Amino acid sequence: MSDDSAGLNHELLGQQGVSGEIEDVLGRIVSCLGKEVTLGQEQDSANDQLPSELNISPTEAQKLYESLKAHFQAQNTGPPFSDVKEVQGDIPEMEDRPIDVERANACKIHPSDSGREDDGHKLELEGNSVNLIVTSPPYWQLRDYGVENQLGQEDTPEKYVDDLVDALNTWEEFLHPKGSVFLNIGDKYHEKSQVGIPGMFAERARQDGWTVRNHIIWAKKNGLPSPAKDRLVPRHEHIFHLVRDDDYYYDLFGYSKVFGNGANPGDVWNMSHDRNTGGHLAPFPSELVLRAVTLACPPAVCPKCGEPHSREIERPLLNLNQDRPQAKRALKKFKESDLTEEHLKAIRAVGISDAGKAKEIQEETGTNDDEIQELADEAKEVLGGYFREFTFPLPTTVGWSGCECEVDPQPGMVFDPFSGSGTTINTAYSLGYQAWGTDLDRSNFEPKLDNFMD
Repeated sequence: MSDDSAGLNHELLGQQGVSGEIEDVLGRIVSCLGKEVTLGQEQDSANDQLPSELNISPTEAQKLYESLKAHFQAQNTGPPFSDVKEVQGDIPEMEDRPIDVERANACKIHPSDSGREDDGHKLELEGNSVNLIVTSPPYWQLRDYGVENQLGQEDTPEKYVDDLVDALNTWEEFLHPKGSVFLNIGDKYHEKSQVGIPGMFAERARQDGWTVRNHIIWAKKNGLPSPAKDRLVPRHEHIFHLVRDDDYYYDLFGYSKVFGNGANPGDVWNMSHDRNTGGHLAPFPSELVLRAVTLACPPAVCPKCGEPHSREIERPLLNLNQDRPQAKRALKKFKESDLTEEHLKAIRAVGISDAGKAKEIQEETGTNDDEIQELADEAKEVLGGYFREFTFPLPTTVGWSGCECEVDPQPGMVFDPFSGSGTTINTAYSLGYQAWGTDLDRSNFEPKLDNFMD
């Protein structure tokens, strides 16, 4: 028996009915599934799909509690892959969709159409063809690949950061102007002190014209042990979101639906390392890739002009949050009244603070047209306090906008210059994207075309 359920079993002893504690637990669990249930009482009309009465024994309640608890724990062991697939919509089909990792030095690569003739490696990717770069470069003085001029073996952290930003500038040739880079980097202890490499990198990138849109903290749910006795074990790393153009592709709406329950979830990502990491020393989690792709890689792009398709969002007047009892009541009052959608538009126009008593106690209210203000006042009179529910209807996706080239779109392209075991490549490909990468040691990469996220 789990510690969490011990208290519940104590309440069950000697009782014939469901305890208040179990009723509360079940109510909260079922609410998480999108349904409100009151045990042993009639349901309102919004829950017609549920039985009119939920009769359940203490033993059955305990089993349901444990079953649902195990279900939610299982859901939290891996990234929400199916949720990402759903929010991304229909990614275009593409015959012979690319997936590969080329053996190359990521600091010395250039596009196939660059026309350059130097000692660099010409990839099979064209310039401006990459929509998103997700990568984790070798950390300073951590691993020696036995290759001349490799990144990570510089004598000083300053030289390491210079070489890393030079590589970043090289990758810009591949990146579409509306593309993004998500770069994972860790710090290093040297002579008892943290070096501060992430901060050095961000400053150097800014000096070279990159915009650092976010400094994300990867807070690790698990991590490697440390023999250190005089400091805390590091349990976080750094992820920088960088762009060149202010008009970059970004889907905060889709990301928030998956990772933020509809709200902006912030810049701390709590993630665990993946299991079964294979031969690579330290692959980052597939959830990191899922997050970056959901935020910054368009599901569809034009193969002719490269323009990404962007989500179109609207706020339908009656699209209220059905998880809120107040919203349900507000909708019911509206449908039973003689109010029209023009009244709801007026509510949206005036907001919460521009109606009723607010006009008497606040300055600069009542600035809308008389007709709009009159409609809002009428709605306030009918709806009472439920008036405010219609000031913030939920946004919803109504479509995706693209260019005017009139050609079939193709999936966005994800690129990882330091592919390692292929976490970025396989995760992006499993979602339906094009995926390409490079690495000095290609032996750790194995393309997993169908069941990577199973």
